[in-house]
Amino acid sequence: MFTGLVLVVLVVIVYRRCVWGYPPAPPGLAVLHRGEATFVQAAAEVLFPGGAGLPVAGVDAHLPHYLDRHLAALPRLQRLQIRALLMAMEHITLILPGDEPGGRRRFSRLSAASRVAILERLSKHPRPLFRLLFSALRAVLVLGFLGHPANLCELGLAPFDIQPGVSDAELLFPRVGGLVSSIRLTEADRTDPVRLGPLDPHGPRHRAYARSSRDSR
Repeated sequence: MFTGLVLVVLVVIVYRRCVWGYPPAPPGLAVLHRGEATFVQAAAEVLFPGGAGLPVAGVDAHLPHYLDRHLAALPRLQRLQIRALLMAMEHITLILPGDEPGGRRRFSRLSAASRVAILERLSKHPRPLFRLLFSALRAVLVLGFLGHPANLCELGLAPFDIQPGVSDAELLFPRVGGLVSSIRLTEADRTDPVRLGPLDPHGPRHRAYARSSRDSR
């Protein structure tokens, strides 16, 4: 009887700690659950704040969607490792509480100032394991932040809009695996070969990266 009561209490405590109180997950996620998505947003807000010289801050870079796509493409073992990292960081406050009342609440429920303080303590912690947690989290999210189309354009790393020429080969041969009947180009589409010089670093970028809105994904 006593053992059963203890188990019920433990289940309630774990449920309140790990499940209860999270907002709904953003639509379109295939792997991340709502708790993980909430943590990623909370971490992105303080890891990549606005005013850092890039047009899109971390909180607006849709990092839950980026990480969701990344996890979906990974093998199962690596996916579990990253999800274990997210859980460890969400509940790191049980070991390193925030500097505010209720500092042992989940990381995502703390104020931005407390979240910043916890990450700074992790990055400078004397134990390598804690520093590793911080470095791993930053490494997982930084590519999604810098890879946002608007940020790539600002960094000058977005792909150029290069219009390929049409030579005799495109008129005579189909794409790999295609039939000759699939060739849609005619002699009128042929372009004279040009001697390409160095690309203009300020030249036009691919249209998929031309948007600088915060809603770009």
